[in-house]
Amino acid sequence: MKPLGIKQFHQKTFSLLDLKGSKFAGVLGNVTRHFTCVIYGYSGNGKTEFCVQLAKELAKHGRVAWLSYEQRHGFDLQTATRRNNMEEQSGNFIPIDPLANIEKGVSLLEDLYNYLSKKASPEYIFIDSLDYTGFTFDDYKLLKEKFDGKKTFIFITHADKSGNLKKSVSRDVLFDGGMGIRVKDFIAEAEKNRYGGFEPHIVYEQKARERNPAFFTMRLKGQTALPLAGGADAVPAPKDGGNLPIPPH
Repeated sequence: MKPLGIKQFHQKTFSLLDLKGSKFAGVLGNVTRHFTCVIYGYSGNGKTEFCVQLAKELAKHGRVAWLSYEQRHGFDLQTATRRNNMEEQSGNFIPIDPLANIEKGVSLLEDLYNYLSKKASPEYIFIDSLDYTGFTFDDYKLLKEKFDGKKTFIFITHADKSGNLKKSVSRDVLFDGGMGIRVKDFIAEAEKNRYGGFEPHIVYEQKARERNPAFFTMRLKGQTALPLAGGADAVPAPKDGGNLPIPPH
């Protein structure tokens, strides 16, 4: 037990991610440097694409490990990282096949724990996906207790078409963590965010407009009309980011 006076408590400082000018500021909010996030959605809605884009952003702030329990060093992940020019973050983005070269008798949790305990291990950890790790909520709590304030954990997980998480451990981690982002129709929105980021993030505009044109209509109606020369009025186009030259799969 550690009581603090309110003045002492208000004098505590926290390290925040500098997202000034970043297209992720709206969805992440005023987020601390180390946090826990669950990113979920139904297959084919841009979940991996969003996560790779986010990984590229976080690689500007520290080293990122992408532990690919599901795809391993597979073609789909290679395609997504190529599409997003991840070589621009060479040295700061590390795709890992966590099932390869694991010592006999060592569990996936123990192997991850040992890797993250190394002094020079990455600061931002993507788990792709939590559904394929076999981790329990107790396993998650062990990682949290050991690396709290030292690592950021981003758990990618699967949901059904209605947005319901498929695994109970995913629901428990979402409840416990500070942020939960659902990706649907190539639009990422925080359905839980203790850091105040609730603006939608366009993962891939062309696909998002095809899947959910009503979303853009509503945004357009919400804009304030600006006068043009000659007295005409026009509504400014929404400021969207994340366009890609090649449609994601």
